[in-house]
Amino acid sequence: MKSFFLNGRVYVILMSIIALMILAAIFPLLYYPSIAALLVFNGILIYDGIAVQKLSNKLKGTRSVTEKLSLGDDQHITYVLHNENNELIKIELIDELPPQMQYRDKIASFSINGLDSRTVVHQIKPVTRGEYNFGSMYAFVTSGKLSLVSCKKLLCEDQMVAVYPSIIQMKKYALQIFSQTASFYGIRRVRTIGENDEFEHIRNYVIGDNIKSINWKATSRKGELLVNQYQDSRSQMVYSIVDKGRSMEMPFDGLSLLDYAINSSLVISNIVLQKYDKAGLITFSNTIDGMIKAESNLNQLESISHALYKQVTAFKEPNYELLYFTIRKSISKRSILFLYTNFEDKYDLQRNLQYLRLINRQHLLIVISFINSEIELAANAKAETHEEIYTKTIAQSAMVEKEVIMKEIKNAGIQVILTKPEDLSIMVINKYLEIKAKRMK
Repeated sequence: MKSFFLNGRVYVILMSIIALMILAAIFPLLYYPSIAALLVFNGILIYDGIAVQKLSNKLKGTRSVTEKLSLGDDQHITYVLHNENNELIKIELIDELPPQMQYRDKIASFSINGLDSRTVVHQIKPVTRGEYNFGSMYAFVTSGKLSLVSCKKLLCEDQMVAVYPSIIQMKKYALQIFSQTASFYGIRRVRTIGENDEFEHIRNYVIGDNIKSINWKATSRKGELLVNQYQDSRSQMVYSIVDKGRSMEMPFDGLSLLDYAINSSLVISNIVLQKYDKAGLITFSNTIDGMIKAESNLNQLESISHALYKQVTAFKEPNYELLYFTIRKSISKRSILFLYTNFEDKYDLQRNLQYLRLINRQHLLIVISFINSEIELAANAKAETHEEIYTKTIAQSAMVEKEVIMKEIKNAGIQVILTKPEDLSIMVINKYLEIKAKRMK
């Protein structure tokens, strides 16, 4: 069932007629003209309403949004509307976007000529993971002639879309790491000690491949350049371990530290799999919330991505003792472990450092922590008032404590990465490539 709405100019005309009728009470000669004006106006409204309803019947529209949105990246929704009428119509497009996007305005207002189409692109940037419910999409249709009555037309039903960790970043870094221009993006190209020695398969040559690996016999048979693909004879297991404790809820540029850690986990897992290593995942807080064994099968990245996209902060203290015993029980082979956490208190570190040492004895542990850029700005800011001096002193104290924490972890023989959230993925990729180059175990 369609709904009809009166446009603003209707009320102006109606108020004029009412004013005329009021005057008719004073001047009787105006009585019949005012009644006639009211009847004519009602007739025009009915005529326009019927016309607009017919016009709306021939309006078609679609909403196009990808099934998996990418967290923290600029993306878009595409609306396509087709006017199958012979005359121009005016459109006000309304879409019930998910509550997470906090958007309550109309999408666009425009006109479409007869037998014509119009495409509208609306930019979005998801800042939370999970399921997004896109509600109904409506168009308020108005005739291009009178424009007195609008008809509400339903164009599209509800649609559920999942917001995953940054798939766009994952693909971007995967392309960059294997390209000759990787250094322009901050990715360090490192030479591997020795050569990969196990033949994997033959594939098409791409720019940047070692010319020595060209398979000339296969190239002559196929008529295009083909190369031999080799891999290390011993494939390493690489785990991303994500702390979901309360400290990981700290926000930076619209995303939490947990969001950055999850995006980076997906990025490094994709790189690991493309390097023919095995990627795995552990998420924990006061309990072990999820674990995916390190594998290199075709569905591994999909499994990791699906496990990550619904993760939320538990607002509890992480249990490193439980993490140690889980790793000891479940991971028998020596592996590379990237631990995403955020120690802000040295007493918290001292309470858990013994478990980090135990984990590092069995595996190659890299502890990843974050630089608080807002505290850094406050510490370096010019202070004049008592309040500014107090703020600067507290910020400098927090920075010193962070440096002490990182130093204690290093002194325990554990590798660390201290980075700004926006540089996280590049720093982790570089560390992984460094480990692979040095054959560290």
